[in-house]
Amino acid sequence: MIKVTAVLIQWKRQQHLPKIIESLTKCPFIDEILIRDNSKTKNIICYGRYTLAKKAKNHVIYTQDDDCVIHDIPKLYAEYLKDPDTYTVGAIQDFIDVMDKNTYGERQMVFPPWGGFFKKEWVGVLDEYLAKYPKDKLFYREADRIFSILLGKHHKVIKSDVEQLCTHEQNIGVALCEEKNHKELSNLATRRALEL
Repeated sequence: MIKVTAVLIQWKRQQHLPKIIESLTKCPFIDEILIRDNSKTKNIICYGRYTLAKKAKNHVIYTQDDDCVIHDIPKLYAEYLKDPDTYTVGAIQDFIDVMDKNTYGERQMVFPPWGGFFKKEWVGVLDEYLAKYPKDKLFYREADRIFSILLGKHHKVIKSDVEQLCTHEQNIGVALCEEKNHKELSNLATRRALEL
């Protein structure tokens, strides 16, 4: 069995962590859980996943967001093991339906909010971005987007069994997609990543 480190970032949703951790501890392949609370230290947003991944004892990383429980993590793990050179992410149907809009030739953009498995060593692709652009708020908030594009391949996207722990109203002011300039910033990050 290949052991996995789960990395979690959280922002103002501490109340969900016990339920998420409980779901992770049911997975026999996860033997380490690292958590970064962005509300208690410098908020490096999504980039927090990758700083934690660098500290992981295992070579395979699992991550997800702090507003949901993924009920079929073992299914995602099994799919990852079939092709460990491919980033395997869980997704809701709405995201799967727009995958064509997130595909740019040989490159693809995916997110890990609903569960994702990747190799720890892949975090190094972010250095390519940082060689040209600053480690600023755009990078912090769009690190997931940049990471998946810079991997330079298509990814395995599997429909996940997701239990949302927050309503839309509870996410306002917390979720990045609720920020008024979200589309502008995500488009800029996508363009930069595709140019590298």
